[in-house]
Amino acid sequence: MKNITLSLVNLEWGTTNNFLYQCKDKIPEDSDLFDKEHIHLIDAGLEINTPYPLMLPPHRKVDLILSFDFSAGDPFETVKETVKYCKDHQIPFPEIAEESYENPPTKSCYIFEGDGNVTPDVMHFPLFNIQTCGDADIIEHLSHKYATIIPSYDESSINQLLDIAKKNVESIREQIQDKIQQCVQRCGKKGNVSDITGEHE
Repeated sequence: MKNITLSLVNLEWGTTNNFLYQCKDKIPEDSDLFDKEHIHLIDAGLEINTPYPLMLPPHRKVDLILSFDFSAGDPFETVKETVKYCKDHQIPFPEIAEESYENPPTKSCYIFEGDGNVTPDVMHFPLFNIQTCGDADIIEHLSHKYATIIPSYDESSINQLLDIAKKNVESIREQIQDKIQQCVQRCGKKGNVSDITGEHE
């Protein structure tokens, strides 16, 4: 009991043992993840409510991000926070004009273009939008119906939610395919097709 009490008193929230500590196979080699016995982690839900940071480091060579927003409130909050995060950490991310943030969203998908090199393209899908749902009143109704504080949903409500999410993707399926094809072609020109296919010489 004494040890537990001491542990709680001295606890630094977010601290966990670093399983990479003193690891021999260092990828990337210059990362400081291998030198620290303990690391401090922040839940994506508390930071920017999306796992963007996991994909954004340049060494990951990400060309396209499909961003599905299911959060309550501002449907572009995760994108705005990611823009700020990337500026603070000097990570390439598309420049997004303030007028691009529509509330309520009129489209099922917003495309934010990268530079075709180190900055990825982003396709952002607000769950509730006028194109899929109808109008602002319906969006407001759905936002209340599927609020975070609701503990559970019946089968019909779940099916309705799945249907909305499915329509968002179906309505822009060809553009998603075109974007993927563009990324493949760009990687081919840069000699990085093996990064996509998983094939290595």
